[in-house]
Amino acid sequence: MWTRGIDRASRAISPPPRNSHEQCTLPDGRRAALARLGRFVLQGQEPRARHCDGTAAAMKSSWTPSRDKRLLAMQAAGRTAAEIAKSMGISRNAVIGRSRRLRGIVYRSDIESWARANARRSREAKKRMKARQKAQREALQELSRAVRRGVPAGKAMARAHRAGALWRQIGGRFGISQQAAYEKAKLWTQRHRL
Repeated sequence: MWTRGIDRASRAISPPPRNSHEQCTLPDGRRAALARLGRFVLQGQEPRARHCDGTAAAMKSSWTPSRDKRLLAMQAAGRTAAEIAKSMGISRNAVIGRSRRLRGIVYRSDIESWARANARRSREAKKRMKARQKAQREALQELSRAVRRGVPAGKAMARAHRAGALWRQIGGRFGISQQAAYEKAKLWTQRHRL
């Protein structure tokens, strides 16, 4: 049994556990604090997701081979997920999820759902990209018009960038680098601030 804290005889701090399987005890105040934080302490056991010193540990599954066999046996006997969950002391969703993983089941509806979600995200991304490209084109066109009207180049560059054009695109219009375009717009903005 390993106890975190100061050894009264030697006044040395005891070392952290070598692995997450070592047992440790916590003072009652610490145990209560962990329980208040939402870390469950069941039947006197310490939380498995943390070391005794509070540092994070690898999560350990509560599913053991014997629990898996028990789950499969109850399913074979025709018990419902809710009944199995109640007898094992876990949630119905945990029973359903574990059962699916043990049997290696991936339903067609899951695959179709993933495909629909991916397609929707792709459509939305393309829509955003087209809107962004349109804003950039309009900003660059306004940049060209402003320069032809005699607006100072730095002012026109700053406006184009605020409207959505990239510094690379702005610099390309003037035949300069993106850094030079940025510096020119920055210089104009600093000189003409109110």
